[in-house]
Amino acid sequence: MKQTKSSRIMIAAFLVLPIIHLLVFSYVPIISNVILSFTNYRGTGTPRFIGWSNYKRLLTDPQYTLLFKNCLWYMLVAIPQLVFAFALSIFVNGKFRGLGLFKGILIIPYLLNGVIVSTIFIIFFNNSGTLNTILNSIGLGALSHQWLQDLKLVNPAIASISIWRYFGQNFIMFFGALQTVPAELYEAAAVDGCSKWQEIKYISVPEIKNVLFINILLSISGSIQVFEIPYIMMNGSNGTTTPVIQIQQSAFADNRLGFAAALSILVFVVVVISVGLQSIFNKKAED
Repeated sequence: MKQTKSSRIMIAAFLVLPIIHLLVFSYVPIISNVILSFTNYRGTGTPRFIGWSNYKRLLTDPQYTLLFKNCLWYMLVAIPQLVFAFALSIFVNGKFRGLGLFKGILIIPYLLNGVIVSTIFIIFFNNSGTLNTILNSIGLGALSHQWLQDLKLVNPAIASISIWRYFGQNFIMFFGALQTVPAELYEAAAVDGCSKWQEIKYISVPEIKNVLFINILLSISGSIQVFEIPYIMMNGSNGTTTPVIQIQQSAFADNRLGFAAALSILVFVVVVISVGLQSIFNKKAED
C-alpha cells in the first residue's frame, strides 16, 4: 500500500512541470487570444470590447475572404503532389541499386530553408529567369510570361512550388508505409491472378490508409497556414496574401492586435474543422 502511494506521488511529481508548461504556454495564451479577439486592442492602452466586429469584418469584407480563397490554390496543388508521390512509391516499392541515393535526392527540397527555396523560385519565375529561358529555347516562347506580376497566375505559380518542395516528404512517408505491408499479401494476390491495379486498390491503399490520411491532413492544414514562401517572394503583394501573412501584418505592422487575434482564432477553427472532418471520414472508412 505504501509502495502504491509513493508511486502515485512520484508520478504526480513528474507530471507537475509538464502540466504547468502546458497551461502557461498553451491554454492560457489561447484563452487570452480569444478574449483579445473581441477587442480593438492596438498594443497600448486599455482594450475596448467591440463584440463580434472583428469576426464580422473577416467574414464579410472581400479583402479578407480572399485570404482563404488563396489557400485553395495550395490545396489544389496538393492533389497531384500526393497522387504522384503515391504512384512513385508504388513503382519503386522494392529493392534496387541506388534506392538510398534516389530517396536522398527527393528529400533534399524538403530540407532546404524557406529563404533558399524562395530565392531559387524568384530566379525561376523571373521575366528573364529559368522558366521563360527554357520555354524560349524549346520554341515555346509564346508561353513566356511575367509569372509573378500577373494577378491571375501569381498564386498558382507560387502554390506550385509546394509540389517540388513537399513531394519528397510525401514519397518517403508512402514508401516507408509500403515497406511494412507483408509480402505474402502480394504473393497471394499474384497466385489469385490479381492485376496491379487490384493489388493497389485492395492491398496497398487499405494497408497504408493511416499514412494516406496523415498526408492529406498535413496538406490541408499546411495550405491554411502558408506563410514563408509567399511572404519572402512577394511580401503578400499582387493578391498573394494568406491568413498567416495578414496576421503578421495586422499585429506587427498595423498594431491591430485585436483584429490579428480574431484572424488567428478563425484560422485555428478552420484547421480544427478540417482535422475533425478528416477524422470522421477516416473512421467511416475503417468501419
